[in-house]
Amino acid sequence: MPHTRLSDEHHKLNILITGKIPLIHTVIPSLHDLGHEVSITRSPRETLFTYASQQPDLLIMAEQDDTFDTFSSIRKVNTEAPALFLIDTSNPENFEKLFEFQQVSFLPNTTSKERLLKFINKFQNQHIRQKKHQDDAKLYSLILQSLPFPALLVSTKTQETIIANKAAHDQLPIFDYRQAPPFISSLSDEVQQNLFHELESYHLHSLKSVNAYERFWDLTVDQVAPSVFMLLAVDVTEQRQQMQLREEMERIARHDLRSPTANIVGMSRILETEAGLNEEFQPLAEIVRKTSERMIRQIDTSLTLIRLETGSLKADAHPFNLSSAINAAIGDLNQLVEDKELTIVCMMDDEPLQEENSIVCYGEASLIITMFSNLLKNAAEAAPEHTTITITISEDSHFITTKIHNMGEIPVSIRETFFDRYATYGKKYGTGLGTYSARLIASASGGDISFTTSEEKGTTLITTLPKP
Repeated sequence: MPHTRLSDEHHKLNILITGKIPLIHTVIPSLHDLGHEVSITRSPRETLFTYASQQPDLLIMAEQDDTFDTFSSIRKVNTEAPALFLIDTSNPENFEKLFEFQQVSFLPNTTSKERLLKFINKFQNQHIRQKKHQDDAKLYSLILQSLPFPALLVSTKTQETIIANKAAHDQLPIFDYRQAPPFISSLSDEVQQNLFHELESYHLHSLKSVNAYERFWDLTVDQVAPSVFMLLAVDVTEQRQQMQLREEMERIARHDLRSPTANIVGMSRILETEAGLNEEFQPLAEIVRKTSERMIRQIDTSLTLIRLETGSLKADAHPFNLSSAINAAIGDLNQLVEDKELTIVCMMDDEPLQEENSIVCYGEASLIITMFSNLLKNAAEAAPEHTTITITISEDSHFITTKIHNMGEIPVSIRETFFDRYATYGKKYGTGLGTYSARLIASASGGDISFTTSEEKGTTLITTLPKP
């Protein structure tokens, strides 16, 4: 891949040259042509000042009487300053002291221009690799320190922590770098051996809900180098507590609420049909039954919602007649439709939907009925009085599309969160769970829900469900 001009600029060298030999003057034009920045000094004082102000990448020094002292002063400023000495090989006594310095190179002052340029090119490539390594290390450290959860580099050779980020020091008890890394003592020997088993191929290990330091953690262990592993620890104590709370709520809803309510439904039916109540009390028994049945539906909806959110619901999917599910959902709206004097029209391919129409859909019928009940209830509540709600059904080879239209408009303030949990507007007793649970059911059934809305055209809720 060719270098861009930007990368060339980034890879230029800043070179400082000092000393007086003809070779230096012949190579400077070539260095400029290659894009390098070159500075030339004549005296030790000027060399020290220029080095301190520019911090060049490479120092090229022609051998002089003051070369050792000048470079010794530079090394006090930068202990790793790289340098190339051009030496007179016929006078070893003049350059022997220069061998004391580390990370320096030597060429005869009689070397060719080509050889000097070749050395500079090689140095440039090494400098680029070193710079990239330093930049990567800085970025790695920045990412590591910015993580909101404990992250540690662990050496399996020394059984010590190499690096621990700020979150590790903030969230974990004080630990000694020379002792076993955090969390290790909470794991069995067998688990430790499996986690820190070095393989030639890439591998990643995860442990869920590890109990350590009076909290619960999800641990991830990843080999990043020979005998070096990255250990990430995410505190999941609150999530675990919430899951336990959800499970407790589901248990309470199932056993402590639903069963007694079901008894009320059964007894109210007996009162209606067999108790011989007079006409004055007959409507009261009916109200008790309908209220209890609504409570059971709400309990079942809450249970379904919890199970959908946690992924514990395994839908009993099978082919069923979609028109029957929609008719059942419409039946739940009788009171609301009557109060607002609404009209509900069902269409199939531009023709009125007949009872004998069979639209075979795939999913769990009870969930689909709940979904359409929520969507139709939302449409009926939003529709202006004395208007029509239109249900239009169409199908292709893979999906059945249902459009529920009413002349109400979804407020701008909740359009972006319309399918979010607790998104509601202008309803005194609205829970904001209707469209949220409807979308969960559609997604769990292999479909989806969307909408269009405007003041002129009203709102259309568009549902797609798979065919068998």
